[in-house]
Amino acid sequence: MCRCVVVWLCQMSDWETYPENYREAEVRAILAAVQAGECVSLVGLSGAGKSNLLGFLAARWATAGHPLLLIDANRLLAHTPAALLRLIRRTLGRPAAVGGGEDAQAEFEALDETIREWLEPDGARPDGLAQPAETVALLLDRFDIFAEPPDPAVYNILRALRDAHKFRLAYVVATRRPLPPSSELAELFHAHTLWLGPLNESDARWNVARYAGRKELAWDDGVADALLAFSRGYPSLLRAACEAHAAGASLNALAAHPTVQARLAEFWSDRPDDEALEKAGLAHHPLLQGGRGPVVDDAELTAKERLLLDYFRAHPDEVCGKDDLIRAVWSEDEIFEEGLRDSSLAQLVRRLRVKIEPDPAAPQFVHTVPSRGYLFKRG
Repeated sequence: MCRCVVVWLCQMSDWETYPENYREAEVRAILAAVQAGECVSLVGLSGAGKSNLLGFLAARWATAGHPLLLIDANRLLAHTPAALLRLIRRTLGRPAAVGGGEDAQAEFEALDETIREWLEPDGARPDGLAQPAETVALLLDRFDIFAEPPDPAVYNILRALRDAHKFRLAYVVATRRPLPPSSELAELFHAHTLWLGPLNESDARWNVARYAGRKELAWDDGVADALLAFSRGYPSLLRAACEAHAAGASLNALAAHPTVQARLAEFWSDRPDDEALEKAGLAHHPLLQGGRGPVVDDAELTAKERLLLDYFRAHPDEVCGKDDLIRAVWSEDEIFEEGLRDSSLAQLVRRLRVKIEPDPAAPQFVHTVPSRGYLFKRG
């Protein structure tokens, strides 16, 4: 049953189909923190289900005294401080923009006043919110937009708002990596950094049953057991396993299905290290043993080396033709003006191998396919 007291905070949606105890441990930890006016850093690697958790919290666990407001950074057409502040203010029920421009100071002052309206006894609160809120929690989804690289202006603004409404305004920021520890904003999350990992068995089985129901498939407990054992309940891999099996892949051949391979490539494209895998509860996941590809510090690569490696990572276990690689790395003007040849690509591949291969003379990742191009293997 929906716990929202304010009607406009909770409309009938897909979240109503979720079991009330979905992600129970994580929900309990987040609610305990934000209802005390404290901030939470929700860290989850690719496919961990961060957006699902924040959406579920906002739709099912918000109350009049402790509203939980989902701020989806994907809705921003411009990744600027002013745009973010306007989005937050609209979510707080004040749709009229200050001016629609990039005056972050004006947007800050308007948002500050709006938050006061929610919290103060004499505030002009939105319809349906009869009493002042005890706390207001902003659930900032896809915050990676402002975290990689860090946006000092956004960090300073959010910290200033928090300082102005200490222990009554809380943030839950969802990112794929922890916030840079040196920033003042990161100080707000030191006590509450929560890594999101695999689903528990109950949530994972519910996900399988829901997928099968949507597809009108009659999967018995044996199929669910196999899908859970294969994915270990990690959300994106569980979904990929369901999709692969629904498409006809046998339970013994799920790993080779293109859907599963694509999800694995997406997961490794973020280059999580061993520490991140450990914290996310994935250190011993069978699908993530090997196949990681090279772990490289981006600062070590030139712009063209980065483009080449990105193309390889997007096309694992495929023969990448020379012409395709050249077009992926060099602009049309460069190709035309410099008269680029295969030798230019070969030199770039050679330089990349020096930086990513344990032994460049015996490549582990980038393999030459004579007369055709190159084949990238994740290891």
